[in-house]
Amino acid sequence: MPKEALQNSVASHKNNAIEQVVATKLARAVFAGFKAMFAEFLNITLSAQSRFEQRQWLDVQSAMRERLKVYERQVKNVSDAVRIIAYQELNDPRLWQQAKHIYGQMVQNHENQPIAHTFFNSTFGSIWDDKKIRTVHLFVLKAKYRAQPRPFDNLVSRISLQNGFASAVSELIHRQAFRVKFTDLTSDINTLQATLTLGAKQQCSQVYELMNLNDGYIEYANSLFFRNKACYLIGRCIAKNGDNMPFAIAILHTQSGLKLDAVMMGADQLSLLFGFARTYFMVDTDQPARYVDYLSVLMPHKQRFELFNAIGFIKHAKTEFYRYKVDTTNNSPIDDKYIIAPGTPGMVMLVFTTAGSDYVYKVIKDKFSAPKTSTKAQVMAKYDFVKQADRVGRLVDTHEFRYLAFDLNRFSDELLKQMRASIGNSMAISNKALVLKHVYVERKMTPLNLYINQCDNKQLSNVMHDYGKAIKELAGANIFPGDMLMKNFGVTRWSRVVFYDYDEICPLTDCNFRDLPSSENSFDELSSESYFDVAENDVFPSQFKVFFSADQQAFSHFCKLHQDLFSPDFWLQCQADINAGQLADVYPYKQSWRFQARVITHNSG
Repeated sequence: MPKEALQNSVASHKNNAIEQVVATKLARAVFAGFKAMFAEFLNITLSAQSRFEQRQWLDVQSAMRERLKVYERQVKNVSDAVRIIAYQELNDPRLWQQAKHIYGQMVQNHENQPIAHTFFNSTFGSIWDDKKIRTVHLFVLKAKYRAQPRPFDNLVSRISLQNGFASAVSELIHRQAFRVKFTDLTSDINTLQATLTLGAKQQCSQVYELMNLNDGYIEYANSLFFRNKACYLIGRCIAKNGDNMPFAIAILHTQSGLKLDAVMMGADQLSLLFGFARTYFMVDTDQPARYVDYLSVLMPHKQRFELFNAIGFIKHAKTEFYRYKVDTTNNSPIDDKYIIAPGTPGMVMLVFTTAGSDYVYKVIKDKFSAPKTSTKAQVMAKYDFVKQADRVGRLVDTHEFRYLAFDLNRFSDELLKQMRASIGNSMAISNKALVLKHVYVERKMTPLNLYINQCDNKQLSNVMHDYGKAIKELAGANIFPGDMLMKNFGVTRWSRVVFYDYDEICPLTDCNFRDLPSSENSFDELSSESYFDVAENDVFPSQFKVFFSADQQAFSHFCKLHQDLFSPDFWLQCQADINAGQLADVYPYKQSWRFQARVITHNSG
């Protein structure tokens, strides 16, 4: 071999050896970061029951906010380490592909392989940022990266009905271990047993029949689900033929002790508990992916990303959502085009969707319409504030994406023109893809201002009642929506009112609620200029009536129950309660489902 060729061969071998060593170190660093992230996440979660038993409600919220920071903090730590480890090879795409292959082998048989894959994706994205990222460097779309449902027998326990349904229900509750006692457990269990029986009779005749025959069994998750002031026992009643009725039992810790407060039955009622406007559960498990497999059985209409999100793995939920988005796009008709979302166009956001989609995409405009004066950074901070807040079922959750690609063929020339004019700085077109550099994804709802135009008088009364309740429950959670026009609220399929426009949202305690000063000169009040000094955080509740200026019938219904919202007294009392450390009770189920409100009429026949 010629000397030059030999030197080239040696150099090539040396380079390959270095690449192998560096790629292995990168993979090991990311894997170590993933394990550290998971351990820190779990340590915060493990304390959930203790906080519940001690009624440390403010600590519950602090722990939730702290847990939300864990993932990003570990990604940053790993990214910093990787920059040093990789050195000159940091931006070598071939090296990253090699590291991905090695990492994939490391986590091949890991219990939580899907989440581990996402952690690698996050680290890679953190380092490459706005560079062109190819999916060859990510664990995303290929079938081998998509976890298949697995057995969950080790996550659940079962109680036979052979000694009677009442006995099985009693055993179910007595198996739950708490440091504090129930106030009146016998009464609670009797009510639970009667309610489950009635529910089965109304929803699942096969389960009801086998309850009476002392056949089948009760299955329940070994881990309790903690959120806010409650914990939930999740399970199902199962007949031997496979028919089943899922349930979730709500357990509260009152000043006098524990009590069973309600039971949700059937997939639809559980879906309300796992809704997109709720904060995240804390579930003591080192097998979250397998728990999602179990929850998918209880609520088969729920998407996997919704369930990962519900138990706090919000970054992996984004991975699952992206797969869902690609799949639904590929499986939808080519004429299912993107359109501007129904409702009043926003001053800050451009919002688009498809007619058949359950989701909307929100992009911050390059320039805001008057009178909006906030900046893009301030709007992003508002959305981050919502992510950290207790959403009490009244703030829609969002997924924040960077460089999210869409099929360009799905956009009309007219819509593209509108997008270039309003969000041109946030979009790019590459071949057959439209790429949004920054976008929020939210659940689609019917805007409240459109809903009231298509409902009857009873529905109008109900939705106006819930509109006021939404504002009050947000206030109790130290959240002031800011712009409370009906166009900024949506109505869910449960006819529940949820707020979704966050550019003016803020902590309630930051506001200064005032009465409008009176003037001795009547002409002052007619002037377009303010006749008194107004600070930036001043809020005048009497002016909220303008939200109803277009619909006097809606206003009439609203005033019957929520006249107090037009006075500073209500808001000042909320602030006083918050400053005193009080947290309002908000239930993720209907009041009529609560045992104290329910009258059980048990028919043994």
